[in-house]
Amino acid sequence: MKTITKDPQLDDELQELYLECKHWLSDLHFEEDEIRFLKKMINNHLAPGLNKQQLIRIENFNKPLSRYDANIPVLKNKINALLTLIGNLVNKTNQEIGIDLLEQFTALELEMKTLFEAVKQVKKLLFLFADDIMKTECDIFISQL
Repeated sequence: MKTITKDPQLDDELQELYLECKHWLSDLHFEEDEIRFLKKMINNHLAPGLNKQQLIRIENFNKPLSRYDANIPVLKNKINALLTLIGNLVNKTNQEIGIDLLEQFTALELEMKTLFEAVKQVKKLLFLFADDIMKTECDIFISQL
């Protein structure tokens, strides 16, 4: 087997992985803001004035959002660890690259996609719930006229 001392394509690929991981950090910041917005919407605009049944449904939105929010710092730590590893590989050309780098990247990518999809699903259900509440309130208001 031939040992390659300098491979510009490999350097480009490592830099691409590095940039992708940096992009994930900004995606996580966005996701944090989105979760904060949804929680504020629930607590400040939906929860006041709801009946007991509706409050139970609201809690079913709050719990997963809190769980996702708590998972974000864990993901950030994993991303930062991967960024450090990739950075070391880019800076130290004599260090070997193992398959564990790709496995770590792929596993993290899956966690990110899972988080984003889960928040998206909760948001969709929450907006449907809010829409139902607004329609009900509107119907009540019109019937009182």
